[in-house]
Amino acid sequence: MFVSLRRRDERPVRASWRQLAPGDAPQPAIELVLPLECTAFCLQHQEGYLRYTRERVQDAWMSRQVVETALGNLATTWPEVISSARPAAVAWQLLDALIVSALRPARASGSVDAVHRVLPQRQADAVILRCRLRLGEEEAAELMGVEAWVVASQLRMAQQALPGELTAAPVGPVGARSPWGRVRR
Repeated sequence: MFVSLRRRDERPVRASWRQLAPGDAPQPAIELVLPLECTAFCLQHQEGYLRYTRERVQDAWMSRQVVETALGNLATTWPEVISSARPAAVAWQLLDALIVSALRPARASGSVDAVHRVLPQRQADAVILRCRLRLGEEEAAELMGVEAWVVASQLRMAQQALPGELTAAPVGPVGARSPWGRVRR
C-alpha cells in the first residue's frame, strides 16, 4: 500500500484502497486523511529525499520505494514526529535507516557509495548533499534537520579527512540557482 501525496484544492490529501478477504463482499474503500502539516512536510521534502536516495542507492525504482516507505512511515507516526524538537531530523534518521536496509545486500558485495564507506555518516551526508547534489548549506541543513553551520562543519571535516574529488566543494557562483530553484548562499 502506498499513499500518494497530491494537493487537491486546499483539502487534506486523501487516498483509498480496497482489500478483500476471500469470500467477502465488496465494501466501500477506506479513506485516509493526513494532517495538513504532514502533507506539507512530505511535499516539501520528498524531492530532496528522492535525489539523495538515488545518489546513495543508484537505482531509481528502489530509491522511489525507499522514499515512499519513509514518507508512509512518517505519516503513521506523525504526532510523535511533529512533537519532537526537530521533525526533519527524525525523518532523516528514518530515511537513512531505510537506505541502509535497502543497501544491505550491496554492502556485502562492497558496492556501496564510496563516501559512506570511508567517512562518518553526517560527513558523508554533507558531501553528497553539498558536493554531488550541489545544494546550498541551508537546503542541506533543512533536509537533514540540523543547523546550516553543522552541514558546513561536517563538510570541512570530510574535506580534511578525505581531500580530493569525492569531497570537492560545490562549483558555481554564489547566488546561482540550485536544482530546486533556490538561490545558493
